[in-house]
Amino acid sequence: MAATETSAIVDRLERFGRRNWSSEPGDITRLRAHSLPPMGNMPPVLYANFNTFWMGENIQVVRQLALDEALPAPALNQMAAALLNRHAGRLAKWKLTGTVRLVRELATYFEAGGAGNHGEVVQVCEAAMVAFDRINAWIDAMIPWAHLDKKVKLLPAAG
Repeated sequence: MAATETSAIVDRLERFGRRNWSSEPGDITRLRAHSLPPMGNMPPVLYANFNTFWMGENIQVVRQLALDEALPAPALNQMAAALLNRHAGRLAKWKLTGTVRLVRELATYFEAGGAGNHGEVVQVCEAAMVAFDRINAWIDAMIPWAHLDKKVKLLPAAG
């Protein structure tokens, strides 16, 4: 994969992050309205939050493996593509269409050979972390964590 293709995907990730920084992204507005009877919209929001959080964690693992040069770049490309495709499938359930489109685009980049070396893996992962963590922050901000803690009691231990 040519460095120009790496710079293009980094640019795409950075533009996505800037576009979704200061005002609520359309994906988040759609998520607010997404409801699964009989539970309403809280479960989709919670699942989307966990899914975007774990996607970010997986990207960080790939980045760290690249920093440590623990695996060759082709193996990291393959790992990143598989993880991103899995997360795209999960995120599609919650109507995050713009985010899913970019996750799939990033997965395609990695599937095609993606980064040619460890430095490019790190560069792309860092751009992805900023872009997708911003979406996670928007979702996390919707959840009334303090109210949940005060109002919802966990079920007692079974048995």
